[in-house]
Amino acid sequence: GAPPSIEEIRSFLADTTETQAKRAAKIDQLLASSGYVEHWTLKWSDLLLNRRKTLTERGVWSFRNWIRQAVASNRPYQEFAAELITASGSTFENPAASYYRIAREPKMVMENMTQVFLGTRFNCNQCHDHPFERWTQRQYYELAAWLADVGRRPLPDGDEFIFTMGQAVPVVNPDTNQPAAPKFPFEHTGAVDAAGTRREQLAQWLTAKENPYFAKSIVNRYWSYFFGRGIIDPVDDIRAGNPASNPELLDALTKDFVEHNYDLKRLIRLICTSVTYQRSLAANQWNEDDSSNFSHALPRRLAAEQLYDSIIQAAGAPRALPGVPAGFRAAELPDPQVEVAFLDMFGRPPRESPCECERTSDVSLGQTLNMVNGATIGDAIAHPQGIIARTMASGASTEQLIETIYLSVLCRQPAAEELQQAVGYFASAGTPKEAAEDLMWALINSPGFLFNR
Repeated sequence: GAPPSIEEIRSFLADTTETQAKRAAKIDQLLASSGYVEHWTLKWSDLLLNRRKTLTERGVWSFRNWIRQAVASNRPYQEFAAELITASGSTFENPAASYYRIAREPKMVMENMTQVFLGTRFNCNQCHDHPFERWTQRQYYELAAWLADVGRRPLPDGDEFIFTMGQAVPVVNPDTNQPAAPKFPFEHTGAVDAAGTRREQLAQWLTAKENPYFAKSIVNRYWSYFFGRGIIDPVDDIRAGNPASNPELLDALTKDFVEHNYDLKRLIRLICTSVTYQRSLAANQWNEDDSSNFSHALPRRLAAEQLYDSIIQAAGAPRALPGVPAGFRAAELPDPQVEVAFLDMFGRPPRESPCECERTSDVSLGQTLNMVNGATIGDAIAHPQGIIARTMASGASTEQLIETIYLSVLCRQPAAEELQQAVGYFASAGTPKEAAEDLMWALINSPGFLFNR
């Protein structure tokens, strides 16, 4: 979620270890870092719609910290999902129960659950049978009925107690005008204990290794986070009419994921050490039009929080965001109600829907103006404690200052021609400080900084 520091870049370049071994060691180091925890806490906070609009300020921090602990401990994915589905009690004391404050109606909980954990859009068959797929209106209400016995009782200080009611509230199918009986939309050979509560049975069915959607959907979703698109794309629209571009690859990754106890870190390591992930943007006449088979890398604009944090880090400015302690990164913000106009302008999701489409990378005039003359970039570059000020105060030469700016912004040394051009610009600019700020501004606005490749 953030670029490496200058020290990390120089250390990596100076390491004489064989390239693949060095890369693998760096991946393991990143997987063990706090940055990894914050990045994936943000991802899951988006998917689970964590926001104070539904949870209160204390609730949103509690739920975020629960998600964070699950990420930090690398909790097996099936346990993570099952704990959410079966959670009861005070939402402050057992934050997983917040899942039932965010969506309060059985139908809405079911829609969110299937979109996140099965990669399917069950909302499409609420009013009628799907015209092209296997899902029916009857299945919609039968699946929602598994969640019809969730009770909620208010507690002091904005807390709420989630419990299993003795009598379920009927989920009525408008087509028959009759309460739907809980039934799974498809059967598999996994064990489901009929003596369990409705939610316990639902969690067992959902997370069973025999469920053909559960593991496959998260493997596909995580793949998309590293490549810009899923092997099945969109990632939350898995259906017969939307086949995988490489079903053998998806099946192999899913098999490994299940065999290794739903280990998300292992999945990420497997993806990042692959030849596919290490491919460059360079294309040839045979694959220049390919956007779905991963024959070359596709540029992806940094997400809003990544872009903000990268600007602050590249400039070396102190982190100072509203409503949180000093030093917090944008990736650590608990929810979108912490107002940062830059993040909203660059596509931070409002967390109203679990659809990945909520986070946008669309380009707008406002974004362009913000990058050209906005306060976020200007203040960071000119900060008296920033990289430029510190490097100049150290007595660095013009060439050393230019090299430092390139390393800080683009994570590489300047090419000989780039260095020559920059030295020439410094000679003609008003002051070295102005020249350095102009250079950093230009590099931050370049595709090499704005896009993940």
